[in-house]
Amino acid sequence: MNPAQKKQGTHEAPLPPRTHPDGTPVNAPYEILSATSFDPAALLFRLREQNPLRPLIHIDRERTTGWSHIPVRISRILSEGPGGLMWYGEEGEALSQGPGGWGQNPLLDRPLALAPLLREEESLPPSGPSLPPFSSGVVLLLPFEMAETWEPSGGPFAGPQVPAILVSCSGVVSYHAPTGRLFLPPGFDKRLLEPVSFAPPPPVRLVPSLSSEGFSELFCLIRAGLERGDYFQVNIAQRFDAEIPAGFDPLSAYARLLSRSRSRYGGFFSFREHFLLSHSPEQLLALSGDLVRTRPIAGTAPGAPPKGRPDPLLSDPKRLPVHIMTVDLLRNDIGRVSRAGTVEVPALLAIESYPHLRHLVSEVSGRIDPRLSRGEVIRSLFPGGSVTGAPRIRVRREIGDLEGVPRNYYCGALGFLSEAGEMDMALLIRTLEGVREGAGGRLVFGAGAGIVADSREEEEFAEILLKARAMGEVLS
Repeated sequence: MNPAQKKQGTHEAPLPPRTHPDGTPVNAPYEILSATSFDPAALLFRLREQNPLRPLIHIDRERTTGWSHIPVRISRILSEGPGGLMWYGEEGEALSQGPGGWGQNPLLDRPLALAPLLREEESLPPSGPSLPPFSSGVVLLLPFEMAETWEPSGGPFAGPQVPAILVSCSGVVSYHAPTGRLFLPPGFDKRLLEPVSFAPPPPVRLVPSLSSEGFSELFCLIRAGLERGDYFQVNIAQRFDAEIPAGFDPLSAYARLLSRSRSRYGGFFSFREHFLLSHSPEQLLALSGDLVRTRPIAGTAPGAPPKGRPDPLLSDPKRLPVHIMTVDLLRNDIGRVSRAGTVEVPALLAIESYPHLRHLVSEVSGRIDPRLSRGEVIRSLFPGGSVTGAPRIRVRREIGDLEGVPRNYYCGALGFLSEAGEMDMALLIRTLEGVREGAGGRLVFGAGAGIVADSREEEEFAEILLKARAMGEVLS
């Protein structure tokens, strides 16, 4: 399969450079090309040809902000996981290993290794409207269980079972789809933009971890907890997994995913044994200037919206209250880091449609307290309330006990923090996770549903299968 290919046109005049507060330039000047389209999978493929060890990253926002970003110059990589801290160089080579691992120091006293790098960029000015929001900075990948190191729930997983990864980027290729402008860092090798013809990936059949009977058991346990008043809502997920077949190339699968449909907050990440293909429809958070916002999804129905009449989602007796509960949870989270009186709900109960389903979506925003770091903003909103439930810390423990395995990157976050002052983090739902093991490995896909007191077991199980359908079709 060969995705849409790029056609470069005439050069445009370079834009004026941005500067740090001390007057030094921020990754400027750009070289700008006119391009009718941009094939991110092809560029990732060419980068991998140059160096198979380097991280491969695509942050896809073409359906929201219009931007698509691929870091092409990397200065350092920090991986913090069960084995402790590990530093890697720009070529992906291991440099040094830090002391300790998760849980070997008291969680509240343990210095947060990611925080110093997150705080490096707080005082930098925002980019202008005509410039890419991400030209240098860091890409951050957080597993779901990272929250246990910040606000322990007492569940079975005291911290991540896979690494949290921070990639420092000094050069990024950015494409703005609405204007067809391709922004290249100085000295970029344009041969890396040459098209690639991907062979179709071998078929993969994802097998659900739970039968309907197994899901029924979990549903009854959650219902009992709801009746006792232990919590108000629990988002329960099940896994779909498969062995990685011979000849499977995650970039080929990603090219196929992009050719079928673009998601609002999708992306690709690959480093060492882990890779992610994300088709996420949900934003965890975005920060521009002092404005922070989040766009929770809660409430899913099959099919397209009805024509000529109100969508039943807007009056559904179960889905509507769950959505309002989630919005209230996010208002509280945003309020933890916002100035008093600035928390708002600019959009409430919008409908977003996809090939097989549609969602209820809202937006919550606030003006952050300038004394806080970006790391504190992330911690206040992570993990997303739409993938946990309420009260959030309590239900994280319940999720660990009921699901019995860590979620890892599913329901975690992937995004960028730019030197220009922008931040955009996607919630990792509708995301395929791969773990290489020698010549093989495993593929895992997670899908969940929010359970409340009046939930119907059959409907929730059907919703989970529906959410897994699109990725299954890409792989089959």
